[in-house]
Amino acid sequence: MRRASTLSLVLLVLACFAANSLITRLLVSRQLLDPAAVTIARFASGAAMLAAILAGRGRSREMAPRAGDIPLVLALGGYALAIAYGYRFITAAAGTFVFYALVVLTMTLGGGSRPSGRAVLGALTALAGVGVLAFGNVRGSTPLGVALLALTGATWGAYSLLLRRRGAPLAANARGFLGVALLLPVLAWVARDTLVWSATGLALGVFMGAVTTALSYALWARVLPELSPIAAGTVQLFVPVLTASGGVALLGETLSWQLAMSGALVLAGMWLTVRGRA
Repeated sequence: MRRASTLSLVLLVLACFAANSLITRLLVSRQLLDPAAVTIARFASGAAMLAAILAGRGRSREMAPRAGDIPLVLALGGYALAIAYGYRFITAAAGTFVFYALVVLTMTLGGGSRPSGRAVLGALTALAGVGVLAFGNVRGSTPLGVALLALTGATWGAYSLLLRRRGAPLAANARGFLGVALLLPVLAWVARDTLVWSATGLALGVFMGAVTTALSYALWARVLPELSPIAAGTVQLFVPVLTASGGVALLGETLSWQLAMSGALVLAGMWLTVRGRA
């Protein structure tokens, strides 16, 4: 029963991650918000949501930053800033592959335990599935884009590992979000000449930050201890498949053989990796 409950929560988190990708693509492609404005709206509203929940539970004091939270803030802040600019210099397909490759690598190497051969095979199989989605869609990518998406993946992997080692996932995420929120004025100043805002875009950005980002990150922190580091990294490879499927269903994008093959490989890899846990 516990395993089924964990699987259900993981799938809910992955669906939220995919929703974040779809909403971001919609906002940027239709020029409702620019990437920097998306980041500002997303993490400011996320911090406000988590603070409100803690206050409602009489736990406002847990929101206060601590010296030990500096790595958490730096990891989340690095992710937020790198992803704000990374996709300007790399195609979405190639960037997704680089990002998730670094997520899996960071969580595997930094997890503190040696994964089984079966788990490694599963991770490589799932990563190959993401590679199928990226195949043939790398034109226009630059070394700077690769570097920024590699940084994005590494910082997200580090943030996940830090959360995995902490209790009180709601409070830990709240302190991380608050720290990033304090850095957002710097981003707004740097991007002041290129910021694009709209009422619709702001509403969607706030929803994404408050619901599918803040709450899903807290839920992610809750389920992370139930997964091995390599499994936690590998299951996230299903997000690009969910995102692409959502693009077909909601944005009118074309269903391709690459998506079907990618989904099969990622699911097979996830099964191998989760089953490979000792």
